[in-house]
Amino acid sequence: MAKGVREREFQNLMIQWSLPMGWGFTAGRSLPRGTTQTVAAGQLRDAVVRLNSAVIDGFDVDTVVEEIIATVNAVDGGLVRANEQVLHLLRGHKEFRANDGSWHALKVIDFENPTSNTLVVSDEVTITVPGKTSRRFDLVYWVNGLPLVVVEVKSPTAKSGWADAAREINDVYATDYPWFFTPNVFSVASDGLKLRFGAAGAPTNLWQTFRSTADDEALSGRADVQRSVELLLNPATVLDILANFALFGTSGGGVDQKYLPRYPQMEAAHHIHQRVLAGGSKGLVWHHQGSGKTWVMVFAASLLLADPRTESPTIILLSDRTDLVRQTSGVFTSAMGHAYFHRPASSQALRSLLADDVRGVISTTVHKFADAGKNLSTRDNIIVLVDEAHRTQSSKKTSLAGQMRAALPNAKFFGMTGTPVRNLSTDTFALFGEEADPGRVLHRYSVTRSLRDEATVPVMLDPRPVVFEMDDQALQAEFDEFADTFDLDDPDREALSRKFGRLTSVFANPDRVHAVCQDIVDHYLAGAYRNGLKAQVVAYNRELAVAYTHKINELLAGFETSQVLAEVGKHDRITAEVNIHVSDAKDEDPAMRPFRLSETDEEEQKRRFLSPDDPLCFLVVTAKLMTGFDAPNEGVLYLDKPLRAHTLFQTITRPNRTWVSPTGYVKTSGVVVDYIGLAEEVQRAVVDPTAGEDSKGGGFVTDLSDLVTEFRAAFARIEDLLVDVEGLDLTVHGYESVRAVNSFLDANPESAAMFAKDYRLLARLYPLINTDKRVAKYRDGFGLFGSVYTTLFKKSSDEERKQRLSELGPMVLEIINAHVHSFSVAASQDEALVLDAQGIAILKELLALVRPKPGKDSGEQKPPSAAEILDEIKAALDKGVEPGSAKYTALAERIKQLRDRIIQNAQGALEFLSEALRVARAVVDAAKHPDEAVVLDDDRIGVLSQIIHDHAPTGLTITERNLAEEIDRVVTHTLAKSWDNADARNRGVRRATAAVFRRYTLKPVGEPYDSTVAYIEAHYLVD
Repeated sequence: MAKGVREREFQNLMIQWSLPMGWGFTAGRSLPRGTTQTVAAGQLRDAVVRLNSAVIDGFDVDTVVEEIIATVNAVDGGLVRANEQVLHLLRGHKEFRANDGSWHALKVIDFENPTSNTLVVSDEVTITVPGKTSRRFDLVYWVNGLPLVVVEVKSPTAKSGWADAAREINDVYATDYPWFFTPNVFSVASDGLKLRFGAAGAPTNLWQTFRSTADDEALSGRADVQRSVELLLNPATVLDILANFALFGTSGGGVDQKYLPRYPQMEAAHHIHQRVLAGGSKGLVWHHQGSGKTWVMVFAASLLLADPRTESPTIILLSDRTDLVRQTSGVFTSAMGHAYFHRPASSQALRSLLADDVRGVISTTVHKFADAGKNLSTRDNIIVLVDEAHRTQSSKKTSLAGQMRAALPNAKFFGMTGTPVRNLSTDTFALFGEEADPGRVLHRYSVTRSLRDEATVPVMLDPRPVVFEMDDQALQAEFDEFADTFDLDDPDREALSRKFGRLTSVFANPDRVHAVCQDIVDHYLAGAYRNGLKAQVVAYNRELAVAYTHKINELLAGFETSQVLAEVGKHDRITAEVNIHVSDAKDEDPAMRPFRLSETDEEEQKRRFLSPDDPLCFLVVTAKLMTGFDAPNEGVLYLDKPLRAHTLFQTITRPNRTWVSPTGYVKTSGVVVDYIGLAEEVQRAVVDPTAGEDSKGGGFVTDLSDLVTEFRAAFARIEDLLVDVEGLDLTVHGYESVRAVNSFLDANPESAAMFAKDYRLLARLYPLINTDKRVAKYRDGFGLFGSVYTTLFKKSSDEERKQRLSELGPMVLEIINAHVHSFSVAASQDEALVLDAQGIAILKELLALVRPKPGKDSGEQKPPSAAEILDEIKAALDKGVEPGSAKYTALAERIKQLRDRIIQNAQGALEFLSEALRVARAVVDAAKHPDEAVVLDDDRIGVLSQIIHDHAPTGLTITERNLAEEIDRVVTHTLAKSWDNADARNRGVRRATAAVFRRYTLKPVGEPYDSTVAYIEAHYLVD
């Protein structure tokens, strides 16, 4: 990889930051290893001898080293499994056979004293094997000759960023040389402005920041990267992650996966571990909802089980749902084996495990402690880790939690919560929190840190309360008439009034059901669906959940939906399904029984919802799946049920998980559409109880109305700024408007800076509010501003572009280009065409067609610009052909193609005039013969026929016209499938054309193939 000076400078900075931590520097070319070798065998051999002095005399050391290297170089079963096997060895868990036949576990790394190992950081490390392209790693961190960390860097001033570096590690290095990554603890990608670490091969959305909750939240840029290097690449941290935090899910079937911790998870797990070692009995971990509290429990359990000072503890992972049990079982069985992980199927099985003094991990639910009795186990090294502690934990002795504590009187209890509801603090904070801990919290990961780390995304609240009118007097009169008709007495009248006068009746009104479901479908198709996101609907009760599902599916089968699906091109149909609690009891409502899901059915439904390609796009619920269901691809939640406090908070956090689609769309926010009007209740529910009296949730939930107001204000400022641009019409998003604004901003640099600042604000807000009807009237103006900004952006220096990219984020320009249709215009458009003699002749004919009576001096005037010629042709079309007709539309599109493609691609004047003349002739013919179809002179098939005729080989078995028609049909079909990817279009067109040639035994090389492909690429709109 060719490197710029700035990239190498940043690489050297990382080395300088690493040296004070104990790393020694050795240039890659000077390492004691061959370029074909993964391991520096001499350093590994020295470590094995040094760390196993008591037993090493009984071994053939060279044989041991060869066995270790063979394990490192084996990648059978895939990289994840190989990585698990090598890390198992590095942790000292693999036994080696001595000369006398005995087996011993040998240490390869000293975890107790990290700096006593041989620590080396190297730059420009080459790896190669015969027959493969050699690769060179920017930085490698070696421990005892083993490459534990690989770093890829990009220049802080280059267009590529940390994600490009991560993809290079995944798609190039780990793909070409997987055995170099079998000892890998983690890899690092950085562009000097941001740093992320992750498992080699893991998608970029799983690569994370590494900071400290003790540091300033506002730390950014180079200072933030330096701090990350000092924390993450400290030898103690690298070895800590290796020994305790790199876990694998490889034994439960499915996709093998490596799990690395987020830094708050590491911190919290260590806090729990240290509290237990210090003899403490409890602690509360408060981490923002959605940031991974479950994994705090997993990592803490791993630490506690591995430490002999805890004397073989029993770790109880406690949840109020079975999802956690299933989620963690594969990880623990991979780490410890099935013998040390237990999932009791019943209360009796749980009691038996505890009574039998079983050690290891017991994963269960709180409900199984019902009627457990007192003093079931009195050991003090039972540690209970409680997920979502606010939901099931109470100090009341008769509660399930109270019965559990009576059964385990000396156990230690650690609660995990992230629900910021103050009125729960009496139980949760007092029950788990030590008085000596600040705010009774052992470890805290705030909302703002979670958002800044991109561990979660903010949630936008879109209030859409359903209004209705009710004529109370008419309603009462009709009810009285009904009661009189059936001779109802007062008690019966009262009973009916109570039954049908409740909120249920309003929610169940068919007109309301239709209105809400129609809005849900329209909103979803306009935004979330186009980005590959899915949706959850929360209905008032089970009956309405079923009714909403039927209605949504009815609307999804309509014509409007089919149009959107065809436009997106991903599904032929999409559906909604219901997920509600239905018991198998005899008194269950018969109408609900068809909707009962078995555990297997529910898991399959969730799997389909989580799959981007599956047509299941809506899950309709009323209570289930509102908590504990982790669906990162859920982008919007439609809330049509009154909720309060922690239930409301946990429901609105469903869309706050981070996600990157298979096509690269980055989810930057979730949306809650509120049909109830819960804004005030939400503000009460999101207050962080650990952040002081003035906390308002750290920006986690934002009312969409506030964003609309902010958008309008910024738009108005730009309008005021451009008030002196003569004749500017913000509803006309065309070249002339862009040119006028750019000319004004070029002459007023201060105004340009103000415009850029406010536009960047608009661009950040627009993706969050673009489906709101209140911003519909701003869309044309926003599109115009986007085109102006794109032009300014392209004029910027590299430094300015880097700054703007960091402010906008990569998604914003995608949004502008994909949805607003921004464009930048080549400077040559402002200039007159330079013509040769042939060109002048064509120009005269062209202008004679569209300007039949030119002025007497027109022949001596400077030739018109390309834009003026197109304006003339468009004016002739508008004058001579009926607007809105199919003929008008076809010709207008042809003119647009000329304007957007030929001019912007800066093609020659003569080629442009020839194409313009054909279009102009078609315009004149259309005006003269309104009842005839439009046929362009020398149309595509005609030109292709001529090319084939001119170069036709002997023995051609098909007429030139028929062959041209088949090529045109195949190429047009290929373009339609790859319209959004220029590279794919070019490749596809060449392959499709070659396939047609081969079908008729024509060679797809030389003529006429070369001329055919050249014509297609120039005239079929292939970029």
